[in-house]
Amino acid sequence: MCGEVSTQTDDLKKKLVSFAMELPCLVVQDSEKLKLQVRKELEELRLQLQPNAEEVSQKMNENVQALKQCLKPCTHELQNSLSETAEQLRQQLAPLSQQLEATMKENINSLQMALAPCACEFKDKVNQHVDRMRCQLTPYADQLQNKIDQHIAELQKTLIPFAKGAQEQLNRQIECLAFQMKKKVDQLRTKVSDNTEDLKQKLTPFAEEMKGKLPQSSKELHQSLTKLNVQVDQQIEEFCKNMGPFEESFNRALVQHLEELKQKLGLPRACVVEGHLSLLEKELRDRVNSFFCTLKQTQEEMLSFPKP
Repeated sequence: MCGEVSTQTDDLKKKLVSFAMELPCLVVQDSEKLKLQVRKELEELRLQLQPNAEEVSQKMNENVQALKQCLKPCTHELQNSLSETAEQLRQQLAPLSQQLEATMKENINSLQMALAPCACEFKDKVNQHVDRMRCQLTPYADQLQNKIDQHIAELQKTLIPFAKGAQEQLNRQIECLAFQMKKKVDQLRTKVSDNTEDLKQKLTPFAEEMKGKLPQSSKELHQSLTKLNVQVDQQIEEFCKNMGPFEESFNRALVQHLEELKQKLGLPRACVVEGHLSLLEKELRDRVNSFFCTLKQTQEEMLSFPKP
């Protein structure tokens, strides 16, 4: 009994092994057959649907054309309605537009009338302050010249006892000092005149620009006034920068000329006039410093134009 079961089991294993080896080939064959069958059925289906597809496409085109014809009257009616509505709206807004334009012109004219005196006042203020600056600064040059003449005369009197045949040489040295000092004072006077006139020429066009370019809104007016203040500050700062270095140059030249005079006079005579030269140097320095202090104060007070 056991022998028969074992024999049957071995036969079954052999059959299963043989079937397992043949199975892939069978699967491939069946797959190829199935592919061919599906392709054949799809081609048949396509051939069956092709006449219907052309018919459906034709019917869709016919329906679209019919829909266009149906919608055309509605489209024309809608377009006409929109045109009529737009024309009515334009007619209703025309008076408002004219009224708004008239109001804007009236406001612009009022603003122009209000700004014109302000621009003229600014121009007058520029001229007034520049002229006042020139009047305040010019006398310092005259005072410097007077002090130089006074000390030169005292210096000549002091050196008379020491002349002893060298009077001509001493006079020449003193005249040279006087000439150099007068030259520096003239340069200072010219510098003040030229720079104040240049400042006036640069500031005056700002007033004309403010009158010529009328702002269209309060924001533009604010921007114009801000720009004007910046430009005025820049021009005044440039004026002070141009005048500032002259103070150091003047003082340096003063010391140099006095030292040269001391060396040319020689030790004995230089000791005698030391006091006069020191006093001359001190007073001239004080006058020059006072001049530039006045210049700075005038610059700070000048053109206090109202901020926007």
